[in-house]
Amino acid sequence: MDQAFYNEHFALIGESSYNYVVCYLAIVNWVGVIVPIDKELSDDEVAKQLRICDAAAVFCSDIQAQRMPAIQNECPDIQQVIKPHMLKQLIAAGQEILAKGEPIAFDPKVDAGKTCSIIFTSGTTGANKGVMLCHRNITAVLHSALSMFKLADTYFSVLPINHTVEMNLFILGSLYAGFTVCFNDGLKNIKENLKIFKPDMSMMVPMLVDHLHKNIWKEAQKSGQAAKLRIGILISNLLRKFGVDLRSKLFAPILDGLGGNLKLIFCGGAPLNPVLVKSFSDIGIDIYNGYGITECSPLVSSNCPLSQVPGSVGSVAPDCEVRISETSEDGTGEIQVKGDNVMLGYYKDEEATRKSFTEDGWFKTGDIGCLDKDGNVFITGRAKNLIISDNGKNVCSEELEECLMNQIFYLREVVVYATKDKIGHDRIIAADAFLDPQYIIETGLERARVLLKADVAKVNKHLAKFKRISLVNIRETEFDKTTTKKIKRNYQQA
Repeated sequence: MDQAFYNEHFALIGESSYNYVVCYLAIVNWVGVIVPIDKELSDDEVAKQLRICDAAAVFCSDIQAQRMPAIQNECPDIQQVIKPHMLKQLIAAGQEILAKGEPIAFDPKVDAGKTCSIIFTSGTTGANKGVMLCHRNITAVLHSALSMFKLADTYFSVLPINHTVEMNLFILGSLYAGFTVCFNDGLKNIKENLKIFKPDMSMMVPMLVDHLHKNIWKEAQKSGQAAKLRIGILISNLLRKFGVDLRSKLFAPILDGLGGNLKLIFCGGAPLNPVLVKSFSDIGIDIYNGYGITECSPLVSSNCPLSQVPGSVGSVAPDCEVRISETSEDGTGEIQVKGDNVMLGYYKDEEATRKSFTEDGWFKTGDIGCLDKDGNVFITGRAKNLIISDNGKNVCSEELEECLMNQIFYLREVVVYATKDKIGHDRIIAADAFLDPQYIIETGLERARVLLKADVAKVNKHLAKFKRISLVNIRETEFDKTTTKKIKRNYQQA
């Protein structure tokens, strides 16, 4: 590539692939700053991010190349769009530079504290911001992850590769450790690809873990083996208490359906039901739930083989510190982080950067939680989703959502928020719910509405008065989500 592009910003948009990783590494390790763009964004959204990040060139897949002319029209500063067939020319040009012995080829200058990547936040609670990460940030989380886990030989990549958890922790981590990376080519193909690649480990969001769990039991029911599976789990768990582990043999048919080698699933991005952790452990697959945020590269904490605490997101990663600020009556407060994993700041947004740090240099995550006596992190909600009741009590929307999801079987998605009562005076807690479509067909919408109201009332009986839900609405469609399947919360708290 022309040396005029050195130290420029390069956008990267495409499907998970070998070429994607090659481009990423080439730019980060030598040429300039990489800016991964979410391929699921609209043309207008992509164009906006390209303008914000000052991209000089765009690497794209063949599929994404089809939309680039329209996007490029909105981005006059884009000097070049590089498509897959052009990579061979770039590689040949690079080999020519090597052959000539030009210094830049043999001695790339890597400044550990200089921006090497700009990652846009997912925008679940607001506008996307460009997070500036440096080499030190990325190597810090790699060191933490490899210190906490003994990873396995073959990694199965499922999540969007433009996200920090997928690229920084698992793609780069696997390559550093000398492991094989296999790319899934679509959510509908996960089961088939598990059988083809036979991976040892994967990173998934809770929704995917729940989907795998339901499929296991659905197939057991369909084949008439559900009762046998339950008995097998009871026997297996009893034997394990005496040091005898027969899970790989007892549950071979199930494990073979997942490729036969899957032993580790890392999970994050949303609350994970502890029941899922136990259910997969029962059949021989360990799930480690963790907590991360783009601004922290992203790893902050995780459960691991040395410390697995149900309901928590694990112990703090070795390369950072965590503190809880301004704790409330129940001991919760904002989670704040300090360490080599914390971002340099938001690109071209000094005001947002300033507001994101305390005066003594701690990053304010905006997440609410607490630490137990052993230093394990527990997440209770987002500061932006916190409901302040009329009597000044704090109510975490996510806490109530979890209660509803765990106790109402036909509930598929729910968002809890604050609003005004019918006359616009008192502040009340409301919930918008998306129900199982099959349940509505079988029950009828009006009957489902009555039953939902009654079931919410049952949940309310076990909640403090200031946490009780006063209004429930039924949605006809699912909530809009980010590409990592997080619900976009567009509610303005009353």
